[in-house]
Amino acid sequence: MDTDVLIVGAGPTGLALAARLHALGTAVRIIDKHAGVLELTKSAALHARTLEHLRDLGVADAVLAEGQRVDVLCLRTGHRDRIAVDFRTLADTAYPFMVDIPQARTEHLLIDLLAERGVRVERGTECTGFAQDADGVSATVVTDGRSSTIRARWLVGCDGAHSTVRELLGIERVGAPYADDWVLCDAVVDWPLPRNEMTFSGDTEGIFGVFPLPGERRYRLAYTATPGVEPDLRDAQSAMARTGIEGTIRSVDQFWTFSLAHEQAVRYRDRRVFLAGDAGHVHTPFGGQGLNLGMGDAMNLAWRLAAAARGDADALDAYEDERHPVAAQVIAFTHRGAQMMLLRGDPRRHVRDAALTVLRSSPRARRALARRFSQLDHGYRRAPGNDGRVRGLAGGDRLPDLEFFDGRADRSRRLHDLLPPDRHTVLLTDAAQAEGLSVPDSCAVRVITPDWARAASTGAVPTALDRGREAARLYGAAYLVRPDRHIAYAGPPDGLSAALAPLARLGEVR
Repeated sequence: MDTDVLIVGAGPTGLALAARLHALGTAVRIIDKHAGVLELTKSAALHARTLEHLRDLGVADAVLAEGQRVDVLCLRTGHRDRIAVDFRTLADTAYPFMVDIPQARTEHLLIDLLAERGVRVERGTECTGFAQDADGVSATVVTDGRSSTIRARWLVGCDGAHSTVRELLGIERVGAPYADDWVLCDAVVDWPLPRNEMTFSGDTEGIFGVFPLPGERRYRLAYTATPGVEPDLRDAQSAMARTGIEGTIRSVDQFWTFSLAHEQAVRYRDRRVFLAGDAGHVHTPFGGQGLNLGMGDAMNLAWRLAAAARGDADALDAYEDERHPVAAQVIAFTHRGAQMMLLRGDPRRHVRDAALTVLRSSPRARRALARRFSQLDHGYRRAPGNDGRVRGLAGGDRLPDLEFFDGRADRSRRLHDLLPPDRHTVLLTDAAQAEGLSVPDSCAVRVITPDWARAASTGAVPTALDRGREAARLYGAAYLVRPDRHIAYAGPPDGLSAALAPLARLGEVR
């Protein structure tokens, strides 16, 4: 074998997958047909769940240093504010906000990270075919007109909406295109709204979105194209009237017009070949969900591939079971959101406006929307391999990243910081739960407890003392937490043995 995993496509999904696999000790190669990072205007929004993933990869601090923090997503229709989604209400994450940063910068940061770890993106290299057998995949690649073969145990297509890998597999996408084209551009704008606010506006002519970017008066503009008009500064300024806000576009870098669809591949796997990111799903830019959804695919698939490389081929079986329904939910959510904003002359727009006004008066509804946009609520309760339920937490849920004061470390900590990102972790809430428990060498053990006496008796097991009981919702149960911070098991300690059984056959983390 030339490598364990061959990744086709070096966008954010492919780069994140490569970085995660390398950190998990899995050999990886990543190829891309383009000569370099495409500096086109693309995605910008990074939501809380993605920032958590980037923290595990080691680049979150760099993203925060460069990016523009956004606290509020405001939806406007008919030139009026209808509802403001405030991400500062997110209570169980270190990132109660979103960050706007050009996609190209996110890619550069991930490329630099890979380079530091000795992994380079193989540029100008296109996958033109592959064949699978019982042991691996033989991929035909072309570089500078020369053909060669890369032999890998698995291949992952992260090569975008027009995925060659998906086409070679013959996997159908279901859904439909939208009638409206969209225009994206990065611009210098005199914009009177606060810099911590992203705005989507809709009126009888279409949608206009304004995303604050790093840099003085820098914004990303996304709007439904004016039929029959080639986009230019005058067109963009005219389209801004859809917001009902008096802003002035001073200059534009470039325009990018593209067609949209709400489509999803019917499956994400064919034996040893997988799809991730836009290769598996496409949708509107409503709420800035796309890049984030692909990053979630990467983090889910990475630990599974690493487990398979260490002897647990069954770990790969639930990837599609978990990520396909999540993508379907995002596609439906963004479709409904875009359609709601695009009612134009439809008389139902008055009902929409009234409904949004009602939602605005409900703090609970606004918090729910913040969690939906942030992707913190993406979970896998119905997928096989996840089990148990305790106080609203169930197998498949993301483990809440609760903040508490650790009396042993004498500082505030986050729950996710207790858990190593490169393996499964048994999380106990009482030192006594460890009595008689057999844990495979491939798995870590951590304890969090409010009991100072028990905390002092845990010996070599890393233990946090939560005297303030800020993690109280976890107490009274034991948990098995996956490397992607999702719960594989939640319940009585005596249920851990069955949950740990599949990990017993894993080799040591390299």
